[in-house]
Amino acid sequence: MNIVVRVNKLKIYVSGIDKITKKASNILTEKFDIEYVYLDSQDDIHNALKNCDVFWFRLNHKLTRDILKDVNCKYILCAVTGLDHIDIEACNDFGIAVVSLKNESEFLKEVRATAEHTFGLMLALIRRTKLSFNHVESGLWNRNLFQGTELYKKKIGILGLGRLGAIVAKYADAFGMEVYFYDIKPKQTNSNFIFCNSAEELCSKVDILSIHLPYNKSTHFMINKKLLDNVSKPIYLVNTSRGGLVNEEDLLEKLASNKIAGYATDVVFGEPDIANNVLVNYASKNENVIITPHIGGYTFESIEKTELFIAKKLVDLINE
Repeated sequence: MNIVVRVNKLKIYVSGIDKITKKASNILTEKFDIEYVYLDSQDDIHNALKNCDVFWFRLNHKLTRDILKDVNCKYILCAVTGLDHIDIEACNDFGIAVVSLKNESEFLKEVRATAEHTFGLMLALIRRTKLSFNHVESGLWNRNLFQGTELYKKKIGILGLGRLGAIVAKYADAFGMEVYFYDIKPKQTNSNFIFCNSAEELCSKVDILSIHLPYNKSTHFMINKKLLDNVSKPIYLVNTSRGGLVNEEDLLEKLASNKIAGYATDVVFGEPDIANNVLVNYASKNENVIITPHIGGYTFESIEKTELFIAKKLVDLINE
């Protein structure tokens, strides 16, 4: 007589992702039941966490202490480096492991989508691409309205020379730009790159400032009136890090006074709830602010790489 032993699989709830990539899914299906859920409220999220072992999401939810309290979920998966949307202290208190890309520096050397998007935003801003698109789509054709600016020989300031900042610096060098940078921990880098002693000094020297900082209590609203008062001429800002780094009210004041020539960002404060965001409202009426909906890392290649990495990381944790 053959005895069949049934092993109950752990349950993964996946939210905000239409489908996990095939390679990641193939790794997980042996040990996990995967169920896709659509959660509209904080109560929905809390109830989901009560009924699963693993919760996988992207950037579509904020996991607060109240949501994480008294749940059965033991693993939270999020294939990103910035975790300001998850209460990590609460996870530690409640015994929930967070599986992410944070501090995975070796793996992340091959994930470059956000650095590429930084230049997409930068070029769109200085070449007035947003307005020229709208112009042609309206049935018009007048190039004289859209004279732009080149990157070549411009001075770019890299605020934060971590993984992405370093890649952006290399790309800027390839464009023939003069690269200036500031990082709280001075690093060895290309001898042609110029180190500034402070963020204030950096702002005073460059034509374009590209923001590549982690978001935490010490960097909250770091880009503010006090810092931007150091700008000696109208400069462009680019942000593909986190919206909370920028005091958007202060930024709007500098845009109005032409201290800041333009702002291109992939992130805004309080996203994904943008109904009352002052910057989004301004961008709908003005051409010198360009906003994309946090798509920097959202490419087919990056999603496949990162989801596979997260899936393997989870399996390794379960097998320990």
